[in-house]
Amino acid sequence: MTWLSARELVGLPGFQMTGRATLDKLKRLGIPNRPRAGREGGGGLEYDTSALPAETRAAIAARTVAKAACTALAQVDTAPVVSFAPPEKPLPAPLAPMPEPSRRPPSLTDKATADARMLLVNMVLDLEPLHGIKRACNLVALQLASGQASADLQATARKANQRARADQVSARTLERYLGIYRAEGWWGLLPAPTPEPALQDVEQDVAAVLGLYHSRDARFRKLTGAAKEVTRQLGRDFDTWKALYARARRALDKFGKSHEANTALIKARFAPGAQRDAQLPFKFRDTMVLKANDVALIDGHTFKAKVRHPDHGAPFAPELTVTLDAKTRMVTGWSVNLSENVRAVGDALRHAVGQWGVPAILYGDNGAGETAKQMDCPIDGFCARLGIDHRTGIAGKPQGHGGIERLWQTVGINCARNFATYQGKDVDGGTFRKVAAELQKEQRAVRRAQQTGEVVVLSNKVPTWQQFIDAVEKAVHEYNHEHRHRKLSKRADGKHMTPAEAWAADYKVEEQVLLTQLELRMMFMPAVLRTAKRGQVTFFNQTYAAPELMRRDVDGHEVSVRYDIHDPSFVLVYTLSGEYVCEAKFEASRRDFFPTPVIDMAREKRVKAAVKRREQQIDLALRELQPTVQPAQFSLPEPDAPFLVVQPNVEALSPSPLPSSSTDEVAQAASGRPFFDAPSDRYEWLMAHRSEWTEQDTAWLHQYVRSEDYEGLADFYVSRGLGWESDAGMEPGFKSAL
Repeated sequence: MTWLSARELVGLPGFQMTGRATLDKLKRLGIPNRPRAGREGGGGLEYDTSALPAETRAAIAARTVAKAACTALAQVDTAPVVSFAPPEKPLPAPLAPMPEPSRRPPSLTDKATADARMLLVNMVLDLEPLHGIKRACNLVALQLASGQASADLQATARKANQRARADQVSARTLERYLGIYRAEGWWGLLPAPTPEPALQDVEQDVAAVLGLYHSRDARFRKLTGAAKEVTRQLGRDFDTWKALYARARRALDKFGKSHEANTALIKARFAPGAQRDAQLPFKFRDTMVLKANDVALIDGHTFKAKVRHPDHGAPFAPELTVTLDAKTRMVTGWSVNLSENVRAVGDALRHAVGQWGVPAILYGDNGAGETAKQMDCPIDGFCARLGIDHRTGIAGKPQGHGGIERLWQTVGINCARNFATYQGKDVDGGTFRKVAAELQKEQRAVRRAQQTGEVVVLSNKVPTWQQFIDAVEKAVHEYNHEHRHRKLSKRADGKHMTPAEAWAADYKVEEQVLLTQLELRMMFMPAVLRTAKRGQVTFFNQTYAAPELMRRDVDGHEVSVRYDIHDPSFVLVYTLSGEYVCEAKFEASRRDFFPTPVIDMAREKRVKAAVKRREQQIDLALRELQPTVQPAQFSLPEPDAPFLVVQPNVEALSPSPLPSSSTDEVAQAASGRPFFDAPSDRYEWLMAHRSEWTEQDTAWLHQYVRSEDYEGLADFYVSRGLGWESDAGMEPGFKSAL
């Protein structure tokens, strides 16, 4: 309550501009007054401002706030600085830190509940002057209970009570709301925060369901599976699993409001790897501290379209390898190859180093090309020669290569879409089947033409090798110079930079290690470690010699042999410390009269392996038609009438030698043993009749289980229960399925 004199009220809304007129109006309104405090002997009167009209009270409050603001500004504002002399008064102490909030900010639902309670409190306060607090609360509660309240008031009571069908609010609850409002204001009417549930508050059966759900067992990937299993284990009626599931679902939702509990659930249900990291809190690697060419990302992908093979023209999917600068997101180098290998990775790195210099760190995945010995060998590896710190990501966690993985969609996938043989995951199924059928028909015609000599018109839907290379070069150029990358800084016009613009702004030639063309050729020649003996080194079964190899520090020591995959006529020899020794020329080969290029040898080896795998698959498929050999099938009743039983539709893999004389045939027939068309038939019969082994059979089995014939049919023997057993006196490593 504030008391002011008549002079202090002059000019306020509702009063005149003179003191006399103000006194007369105060008397007419009957405003309570008292002698001025602090004055003795005629200090005048001061009047109670709470009894003044509303407009006058509002003006007094505004004047008080303005006066307080001026006083506060006078205390905060400092006098203008006249000189750099230190201030006469000491600087004010720093403000104490604000205490942490005791509760989280209220939600919209909590605010609506507090507003509804505030409306009920205002109704009680409006009735208080006439009826008092208790009677006013009873009147409002009776109005809600009797149904006389309006629909809006009932909805307000329902919100205040936080219950869907609770339209009634008792008088005692209204008194509690009023007490809280007078003590804490509107903030006190907010609902109390719900306490987090503890594990001790969960029933045992619900805890068992949640325990199964917090596992990596495939049976409990869904909460319903865990609820059904617990119901069975407890011996309850199986139809009650739905009720148990509903209780477990409510408990899980309550625990899920805690971020620690939700994180623990993800870690419990997923093993460490990419799938778990994709659901845990997102983290990204900041590249602001990097410079251009500090970190180079490298990765290869199979091109999502079929192109013509450069050798035989058949459609196939080549390998595209790209190097990306981590700072500017610019593609610094790329290469294409027939498959993923270290040559593709080395060629992409050579392209990047030849254009822009040697990067400080090379970051790749754990693919066959990035982890090959030619890359990581501490003596002859590409990275060791160039002084590059080669890092690989954690297996199963590709998030570290997110930048270059996303580049594949922008460059590789969009480039493949230009061809009719596109085979990405979003390709139209009908179109893909038609193109695939057309290519299969073309290849069948090509195989027929090899025998008939007819001319075959190849499909124009498959691009040539040169068209593929041109398309990749165009896609890389468009990405570097036209793509506005969202991770790059913005220009003055508000647009994001392109990778080429960011590279030009951050790349400094004087800070780079650039190589000449000769150095590039020497640095990226693949190498192997060999021992120099008597002036020569043996490399890929071919011998290279030079007089310098007879040096004392070279002869009999291990040296580094670097070779050109396209020119096998020479190799370069270095010591392990990197000192150049000589250029050794091709002299003689133990197998070929002329040297064979390494790339041809690799191609021949790959083709032989593919043919061998297909032959084994064909033989295995044919043997599925033949049942396991039965002893009764080969019994010979009369020893004096030998005959041969041949199983139909089975080709002999490698026929065993027949008996050398008719006497041996009669002896074998008399022993009851059958004649065998192939070593596999003999092996099956011997494994089915182990008690009849002789010393010759044991020696033959020792030799057969080490052959390629047995290695190719090992899975077939195991599936028939005829696998080689270590306890039969043979070498370990071969186990039977029995």
